[in-house]
Amino acid sequence: MPVNLNYKNEELGKKELILLAAIEMFLEKDYYQVTVVEIAERAGVGKGTVYEYYSSKEVLFRECFSYCTNSYLNSFIEHLNKTSNVKKTMRDIINTHLQMLSENRRGIRLLYKERPYNFQELQNWVIEQRQTLLAGITELIKEGIRLKEIRSDVDAEMAGRIFLALNYVVLGGIIVIDEDEVRKDQIDSMLDILWHGIGEIQ
Repeated sequence: MPVNLNYKNEELGKKELILLAAIEMFLEKDYYQVTVVEIAERAGVGKGTVYEYYSSKEVLFRECFSYCTNSYLNSFIEHLNKTSNVKKTMRDIINTHLQMLSENRRGIRLLYKERPYNFQELQNWVIEQRQTLLAGITELIKEGIRLKEIRSDVDAEMAGRIFLALNYVVLGGIIVIDEDEVRKDQIDSMLDILWHGIGEIQ
């Protein structure tokens, strides 16, 4: 589900209004500076209503982080079971990921912000989710090897890690951190480097 930060949408329930308002607040301020009162005011509800759905600010932050992380990961996962041509699947993953980043760059920025020190379990959860995603990408690479689209001596897991890094670090960095747009020729160049390497052709 996309991270829709239009929390004034009348169709949203109170729980989601609070969640999306909290995401906005955690983006604007450090975690320790945000108060439940401010979140309630932003969502247009009473402080007591916040506690009806979320027992503490810490629980609410966890929900915000999970909400944004799931949206981010789902931009990859939805394509992994639709394999036809591996290179096309990779391009589809990149394009879907770019669209999600562009449309939700504010929400995704929460994933780049520094988190409270006592939220180590959040980091552990992200690592687990990333391992699941890496396993899916690795299987995609192995399928490419089986289909002879990718050479047989390629380390499938390492190739998967590189592909994820290109999406996370390169594309995510350009859009979320640099606040720039990714051009089609940059996508073509990235895929070409991934597919053919950077060594001189002998």
